[in-house]
Amino acid sequence: MHNIAFVGCGGIARHHASKLASVQDARIVAVSDVSSEAAEKFAKDFGADGCKTFSNYKKMLKLDTVQSVWVCTPTFLHAKPVIAAAQAGKHVFCEKPMAMKLSDACRMAEACDKAGVLLTVGFVRRFDAFWGKMKDIVQSGAIGRPVIWRFAAGGKPGNPWFRDVKKGGGPLLDGAVHNYDFALQMFGPVASVQASSRQFDPTSVGDDTASVIIDFASGDQHTLIWSWGMAKGAECTSLCDIIGPLGSLQFGMTAKEPPQGFDPQTQGAFTVKTADGAAQVFTYPKQDMFVDQARHVVESFSQGKQPLVTARDGIESLKVGAAILKAGVARRTIKL
Repeated sequence: MHNIAFVGCGGIARHHASKLASVQDARIVAVSDVSSEAAEKFAKDFGADGCKTFSNYKKMLKLDTVQSVWVCTPTFLHAKPVIAAAQAGKHVFCEKPMAMKLSDACRMAEACDKAGVLLTVGFVRRFDAFWGKMKDIVQSGAIGRPVIWRFAAGGKPGNPWFRDVKKGGGPLLDGAVHNYDFALQMFGPVASVQASSRQFDPTSVGDDTASVIIDFASGDQHTLIWSWGMAKGAECTSLCDIIGPLGSLQFGMTAKEPPQGFDPQTQGAFTVKTADGAAQVFTYPKQDMFVDQARHVVESFSQGKQPLVTARDGIESLKVGAAILKAGVARRTIKL
């Protein structure tokens, strides 16, 4: 049995805990939060019998029974508990982004290396058949290379710290870091970033809306337009597709007819459209990427093996995000 402790008992922590409930060899034995009420509720909802609660995570880390720690605090508070957990000899799962500052991310990685414990970051898309299939299609050359991955979205997260550039970094760090990580896996190293950012909502701390172009050494490109400064409940058009010299990769089953045996309840699809209106549908099995991530991390920690996502992955994606935030304010191109 693998014994887990949580630092932070908010929304993302509760989400992870609900998925860990599906992992037979995992149990939550201790939780810590600055809100004793949140910790007690979390322990009641997800903890094993006798789950202990703390307002000070450093005291919790003294428990010999704890083998790994899930750090689910706001981003600007990741570094200290990760380093403390490493020094206490615990393996660490850290929510994404790894940190707000590259220097903190490097200190986190160094602390885990020095202590001989394993560190992984919550890039959950690595465990999703949806994103895996997208990567396979692009790398197969089905729509040619180079390609442009286009993305646009808008809205407003409930907790204001997400829109604070010093605490969460806004949509182009907290949200888009998933895109950066996956694009790095799909396209390889980033050559340069361009961005232009602005503030829509006066209650945001710093810019909450931006347009971005990421150019990769491979010649591929990722473009993003993302806002977390729109009026609450306002509608906006979303976009996510990939275009190349031979055609387009559309998200969903957009062909005139589905392939034989296609079941939308259990399968998802991408549609590649090429010359003369030809369409080819690529299917993948639907699954819960958070459950698969939880199972993989627990198994890896239990066996003393490095999980799929490494500290270096967290640092590389943060380098991209930090450059984009800087480029957005300066409204210029930055080479990496």
